[in-house]
Amino acid sequence: MMKTGSYPKRERKEWGVNGQDQAVPSNGSGPPQPDNSTVSRWQMLDKDYLLLRDAVLELMSIDLLHYRTGQMERRLTTYLERSEQDTWASYTQMLYRQPEEARRFLEFLTINVSSFYRDADKWTILAEKILPDLLNRTKPYGLQAWSIGCSLGAEPYTLAMLLCELASGRRHKIYAGDIDTAVLDVARAAGPYSSNELRELPPRLTEKFIVAADNNQFGVRSELRRLIHFERFDLLQDKAARLYDLVICRNLVIYFTPAIKEQVFRELAQAVKPGGILFIGSTETFTNFRQYGFTYLGPSFYQRNG
Repeated sequence: MMKTGSYPKRERKEWGVNGQDQAVPSNGSGPPQPDNSTVSRWQMLDKDYLLLRDAVLELMSIDLLHYRTGQMERRLTTYLERSEQDTWASYTQMLYRQPEEARRFLEFLTINVSSFYRDADKWTILAEKILPDLLNRTKPYGLQAWSIGCSLGAEPYTLAMLLCELASGRRHKIYAGDIDTAVLDVARAAGPYSSNELRELPPRLTEKFIVAADNNQFGVRSELRRLIHFERFDLLQDKAARLYDLVICRNLVIYFTPAIKEQVFRELAQAVKPGGILFIGSTETFTNFRQYGFTYLGPSFYQRNG
């Protein structure tokens, strides 16, 4: 049964650039709408990208050169249109002067779209086929899993629910990381989450593991929180601390340049135990999986040989 609880307030969100989740100021006013008649003055030149890159690297320890794709430049241009700044130079100065704007820009970059059981068909495959096989391989021990780019925690909590259903008596451990410390605070607190973030979660899991909180929001049961260790993790700078039975990295690699994608997949592959599984996003492809000793099981799932 769902129970009540109390959770810290979260910044309100609304759909923004290219359908991605964008931060909205706490006063609810939101960013101004772009003036389409002046779009050309926001064209991003090489010097603009490098200027912004230097600021973001200094303030947020994120290197935008790893993300320089046409898609990213279009998103950045649209963001500038909404910022009330005339040039990238003036916007970059605003990042230095206004910590709250730097915070919003980080949220924009990290695209904190998060929901439980997201892409339900893939989670059903995981629950009905992948996890039973992994649990049989690891019997009688618990499963060791890693969720990278975990955002607000919906993904590792979803996995914890499934593990509790399938093998509740074992000592499972889920390590979850994200580059954004603010979303990790929400994840560690296990909420609050909106009803929209729970919309794909099967009713049986909602009944077993979700608790009601204040203001029509929700959290998760405490036994799930004990299974997960959250920590800041930069996929481009940090190394996996151990090998895992299951590595989940979904809808993150698509934003990188081709060279960085190759680097990331190499790091992910090396973190999977023999016989373990790499679970990636529906729009992502692990092109060189054979080179790293993996077998393709179907869309989103690859198994390391051995």
